[in-house]
Amino acid sequence: MIALLALGSIIEFLLLVQALLAGAASIYWFAPMHLTLTIAALLLTMRKLRGMSALQCFALPIGAAMGPPGMLFCLLIAPLAASSRRKRQIVYNNVRIRRYRIGNSLSPVERLGRILDDRIRYPDCDEIGSLATMLRYGSLQARYRALETAVISFEPRLSPLIVMALSDEDQTIRALAAAAAAQVSYNLAQQSSELQARIAPSQNLDDRYALAMLFADHGCFNQLLPQSQRTRLCQEAGRKLDEIAEQLSAADIRRRALREVRAHVGRAMERDRDAQSRSLRNSRMELSP
Repeated sequence: MIALLALGSIIEFLLLVQALLAGAASIYWFAPMHLTLTIAALLLTMRKLRGMSALQCFALPIGAAMGPPGMLFCLLIAPLAASSRRKRQIVYNNVRIRRYRIGNSLSPVERLGRILDDRIRYPDCDEIGSLATMLRYGSLQARYRALETAVISFEPRLSPLIVMALSDEDQTIRALAAAAAAQVSYNLAQQSSELQARIAPSQNLDDRYALAMLFADHGCFNQLLPQSQRTRLCQEAGRKLDEIAEQLSAADIRRRALREVRAHVGRAMERDRDAQSRSLRNSRMELSP
């Protein structure tokens, strides 16, 4: 395809040089020949689109506006444009940061970076106290440290602390909590994808057990997720736990943990059904005359 477009570009260049030497009257024969050459090159190259990326495919008709040279140019730069795209990430555009520094002279953006890449100072035991109490009544620095502790040692049972921080009076703490919530959802998706990729070829029982526990933990306790997603996770966890229970031996120590988690999943699904039934009754009462 490259050779074909290069040949068309050479012919186009020779025609253009000849037309320029002939003068303005040559437009009457150059324009039809340019159009014919472009259409021919486009039709011939469209037969060889298999194996090309979408960006390269669309580059051909876009470059056709300038004839075979334009098609060749767009086709060559398409891979460069594709390789320059970067992964999406959480960023803050034009964030106004307060001029004063808090605690150990860290700006909010620096503090967020430390939370997300695990480089934070662990508080001593006598400094932690009740995280919920610190987030509700503590000073600004204490609330920062409580949020840091909840994020760095995150498990779904700590999600109410991040939910509490989302409604904090300080804008920076709310931003940090929102970023942490997004990171938690991303981590859940990544962990489940990795486990499912390992399970697919071998159906390893340990990986299946870990995936079921992951779904159950987040479905029962992660309040950062929408209720519909938590319900789906509980349903999937219940199905997987039932399948695993049939394959575990009677002496397997995981049976006890599996029964406890299965009970948590059952209670969570029962609460969800009760909430749905109450919502349905309330809606019927509102609609009734």
